[in-house]
Amino acid sequence: MRFSKPFAAAASALTLCLAAAPAYAQMDPASFKEHPVVKHYPGALIDSHDEKEFDATDLVVGYKPTPKPAIVRKEVEGRVYKTFYIHQGGVSALQVMRNYETALKAEGFTMVVSGKVAALPSMETARDGALFGAFTLERGGQPALYVNILIDPNVGEPVSRVVVVEPEQMKQVYAVDASKLYAGLTADGRIAVYGVNFETAKAVVSADSEPVLTQVRDMLTAHPELKLKIEGHTDNVGASAANLTLSQQRAAAVKAWLVKAGISQDRLTTAGHGDSQPVAANDTEDGRSKNRRVELVRAG
Repeated sequence: MRFSKPFAAAASALTLCLAAAPAYAQMDPASFKEHPVVKHYPGALIDSHDEKEFDATDLVVGYKPTPKPAIVRKEVEGRVYKTFYIHQGGVSALQVMRNYETALKAEGFTMVVSGKVAALPSMETARDGALFGAFTLERGGQPALYVNILIDPNVGEPVSRVVVVEPEQMKQVYAVDASKLYAGLTADGRIAVYGVNFETAKAVVSADSEPVLTQVRDMLTAHPELKLKIEGHTDNVGASAANLTLSQQRAAAVKAWLVKAGISQDRLTTAGHGDSQPVAANDTEDGRSKNRRVELVRAG
């Protein structure tokens, strides 16, 4: 995400009354992780930053201009990033907002609403001249990122509060160990493994998958005669052809993880079935989460 020089990005705010503070201490950006899509606003001081792996936050997610203008708010659950910036160098609040808009648009975001807080319906009271913007980024036809931005021009230098939320259901922590995996394979010839997670709409294994995949590796190490077919499955969000490809790529990513962990690639094959073999209804998030899975099938 790039900004017009010398500026850079962030995203949204919930509390519309920003408390003035006469002096700000810049945080070290290296002390916390920058969001992979919504980057820090270059040159701005970072007064505070907070990140929660899973939380609930009230956001503006929609705007209805007719028949009577109305802001649509929603409590969104997922990974939450909140950053408070102080913009220096004599820039205006409008200049900061336009840079946010341009940078987010370049990343594929859609602007939900942007303008003066005083002119927007259903918004809390804020100081004169405060600006607000709400943006969304979709992947696979579903919101993948929400961004709300509030800019207050009346505290000496413009300040902005940016909230970025990656909506998702809290991942269930499954008690999986090598012996249970092997017992399931012995009894049924296949077993669904939950807790192997991927980045949204990507075939990149998430770091929180390591405990489960380590147990799969340990099972294969303890039973050197065992061969597996790794199958990928998705929910029905998005096009079926894209889901098929994604499931194949995710199965291959799991194989690559195991090979890197020391398992011979000759013992592992892969297949992807996309959304063609659901184990639950896709009309609820709980059902979709069950359908997004990796299955291990005994192949020898």
